[in-house]
Amino acid sequence: MMHYNIKGTGVSISPENRAYVEKKLASLDKFVGDLEAARTDVELKFMPLWDGKKYCAEFMLYEPGLPGPLRAEARGDALHEAIDIASAELFRNLTQTKKKKLQIFRRSAVKVKEYLRGWRDKF
Repeated sequence: MMHYNIKGTGVSISPENRAYVEKKLASLDKFVGDLEAARTDVELKFMPLWDGKKYCAEFMLYEPGLPGPLRAEARGDALHEAIDIASAELFRNLTQTKKKKLQIFRRSAVKVKEYLRGWRDKF
């Protein structure tokens, strides 16, 4: 499991909330390359002065292989709803970034293969 920090602003971090966030982060483990070096910061907020959705969840994922941190933020009527939406957005961002890296790697591998075939045809 990757390292994580959970911070609550206006929300107490109960064991039930901590377990729920851990469950959501466990689904990301298979997409993170180096689990020991990866780190996630989770901030759970309650904003009483806002109209509408008062709970906010923010995830920041730091991984050495990524160009920068991945960020996901969502608001909801309940804390669990905000966590669900934000974790789904983080999951989507992570898979999209990994697919992009794999596509670039495959494209460059094709270029190397074509280059080597050119050398083979000369001899």
